[in-house]
Amino acid sequence: MGWRALDCSLCRHHKAASLIAHRGGATTLGAIRNTYGNTGSTGYTLNWFSDCTADACDAYLASPFFTTCKPVETLVKRGCKVHLLVRLCSITRPPVLKDAMGLPGVTIRYYTDREFHAKLYVVGDTALVGSANLTESGLMSNREVSVVLTKERDEGFADLVGLFELFWSNAITLTAEVLKQYELAYRRIGNPQEEADFQKALEALVPKAIVPSAKVGSDKVSKERAFLQRYQRKYDEQLIPAFREVEGVFEDFGQRRPDFENEDRLVELGRFLGWCRLAKAPGDEWQTTALAPAPQRRERIVAQLADWLTSTDTRAGDLYDAAKESARISGLRKAMGSEQVIAALNYDDLFGALIGVHAFHDRLRHVKGGERGLKEEFRLNPLSRIKETLTYLLYGPGLSLERAYDCIQNERWKLVGFGEASVMELLGWMDEERPPINGRTIKALRFLGFDVRD
Repeated sequence: MGWRALDCSLCRHHKAASLIAHRGGATTLGAIRNTYGNTGSTGYTLNWFSDCTADACDAYLASPFFTTCKPVETLVKRGCKVHLLVRLCSITRPPVLKDAMGLPGVTIRYYTDREFHAKLYVVGDTALVGSANLTESGLMSNREVSVVLTKERDEGFADLVGLFELFWSNAITLTAEVLKQYELAYRRIGNPQEEADFQKALEALVPKAIVPSAKVGSDKVSKERAFLQRYQRKYDEQLIPAFREVEGVFEDFGQRRPDFENEDRLVELGRFLGWCRLAKAPGDEWQTTALAPAPQRRERIVAQLADWLTSTDTRAGDLYDAAKESARISGLRKAMGSEQVIAALNYDDLFGALIGVHAFHDRLRHVKGGERGLKEEFRLNPLSRIKETLTYLLYGPGLSLERAYDCIQNERWKLVGFGEASVMELLGWMDEERPPINGRTIKALRFLGFDVRD
């Protein structure tokens, strides 16, 4: 996630306003205290989250139990980007996680391991460490003890940052798909007498996430898991939230091109992003635009949408106008509509459907002989192997991103000429939880000011 955020440009910009002042051993930052104990005289832990956010910055919250969204909501309202680390267990409530996931700028990772007990909260240059979980009782009624540390005053502050980074880097991203499985586990298991029973049943439905030891750098992640985590973070923490932000602006904009007006909104949005890349940011121009915070990104997106409405060349180098684009996606979805439909396809029909995937179609630039050459290259994959891989990708067991990872990296499933961009775009057209993302999409998002990488 980049720990520059703890010393982020926004924090540096406001450094003069956020320095901790020492007066006779006391610490002052708004109404901040040195300790919190959940009484009127010792201060309520919940109040720390508003006391410490005089300046918007990044927030890093680690709490095994999570039953209230109030601290996260407070930080988001103050302009913080929140990194939330929780434990999936019989106490952490799925509806509250869902509420947190719906807030802008919130990223959630999790452990399933009972060994995860850390209650650590870092906001800018201030940290709170103690016994309080992010629960109503932990923040307000339980007699907890939590101590405030600051970057300027306390040498141990840097160690706290290192510990959070260790925990965060080994945790698994909580996605909408994982959350659905957790909700299922929660309903199915209930609240058993033994927490170990819940954990055992939970890990049959949700990917297991084991906490590392507390010694920084002592744990190594397997190569396969490291690659999978990279894909999870690239798509679930960066690209999909960026895409959804553009989608939200697109919905709020409320205007559509007449030629797309009766078509699937996702088709027009995909074409808009492809047009941004090809018409507005050709060559390397997509990566020279300055990154931007959300309000400025919104202005850029609206400006490009206004141009999109009046453009006379929505194709911008592609083969597809609105009607062909819609027919292409409709044909793709029909051909990939079920395991049985895929099984019945011959090679020509299957290739004809897949050529509708922009990322796959773009391979025409890299093979001799145009579409015929691409078709011959793809024949290096036996028909049975193609069908098996596509069926596994779209309808196999487990989480969709794990299957996608297998189709990109695992020799058992990967196909010649059908790489990451093709896999992720196809999955997006077929999976409601995942938008279609390819290389053009990523470059367009970067052009619009998002901190994403191809």
